[in-house]
Amino acid sequence: MDPTCETVLDAPDGAPVRVSVWAPAGVADEPGTPFGVAYEPAPVVLAGVAAEQAARLVPVLLEDGRSVVLASAPELSAAGVLQAMSRLGVTQAHVAGPLAGAVAAQAPARALSAAVPAVPAAEADAAELLAAVRAAEPVRRHRPLVTVDAAGARVAPGPADVVVRHAVPEDEPAIQAMYDHLLDACDIPGRETCGWRRGFWPLPDDVSRRLHEGTTWVALERGHEQPGNHVLGAMSLDGDFGLPGVEPDWEPLAEDEMLTCHVLATDPAFHGRGMAMALLAAYASEGIARGCKALRINTSPQSLANRLYRELGFTLHKPVWFPYDGLDLTGWTNLYEIRLDAPGKAAPALRPTR
Repeated sequence: MDPTCETVLDAPDGAPVRVSVWAPAGVADEPGTPFGVAYEPAPVVLAGVAAEQAARLVPVLLEDGRSVVLASAPELSAAGVLQAMSRLGVTQAHVAGPLAGAVAAQAPARALSAAVPAVPAAEADAAELLAAVRAAEPVRRHRPLVTVDAAGARVAPGPADVVVRHAVPEDEPAIQAMYDHLLDACDIPGRETCGWRRGFWPLPDDVSRRLHEGTTWVALERGHEQPGNHVLGAMSLDGDFGLPGVEPDWEPLAEDEMLTCHVLATDPAFHGRGMAMALLAAYASEGIARGCKALRINTSPQSLANRLYRELGFTLHKPVWFPYDGLDLTGWTNLYEIRLDAPGKAAPALRPTR
């Protein structure tokens, strides 16, 4: 069975890795499912599995509606497998094969399950793998941030107890303190975070610059929205996508036709309160008010933010190479978009799990 897509990339250790993708029926290499990798149900990455064994496993997994990724190299490493996932824009996947345990140990948040199928893989072994994958399948939510129809674009409401407003200079100490709290959390070994690092991203000078340029927005508790109060989250909005030299696979738009969200962050002490949803709802409302055609945002494939963007109906485009110096992150960057100008351009509906 021929793969849907194939590509070759360099792993962090310099060894070339061949990546083959098989897409289930109805899934194509297009925005929303780049390289033919579907999000729902979660894909399976075969790590260090021989081609003969893969040939027995792939049909069973495809029949379950799952995309299958085979990473192969003469001396494949866990880092190479993770780089292959990042190249495809995959944040989380079920991992199977001799390297499954190493991948899960190196990046536990990215491996939904880790299994080592028997060699050679018989029909019973493939069924056993599928059962293990199904047992570890996460529950996905689907709550579109923006609904677009003939009447126009409408935004899902954020939490009622949070107010999002334009930041003013008096907010700067509280904004910097919020980013400091997040960076403290990023310093905790083994904790799943956005991957930011103090002294590298975001830089305090950049945060201050965006504030004084008038592009910063803050989330505050209702009733405590006066300048200088505790900031629960922040973001910067402008028409500059901010990745010079890259060529995304989406429609070129002028700066006044799109709105980009930068340095979106929430205080870890308030996770679970809907701060990110409040900020993103304000972001979408601002984009509509400005008459923009699209909302655009980028993040590392390793970031936990990918799950939220998928839930909210952002369309994933093919990742681009744009490394951030000093960050322990892959050089690949996921690109997300919500179109505001026409129905039918939203992310594909999630596929039901069988």
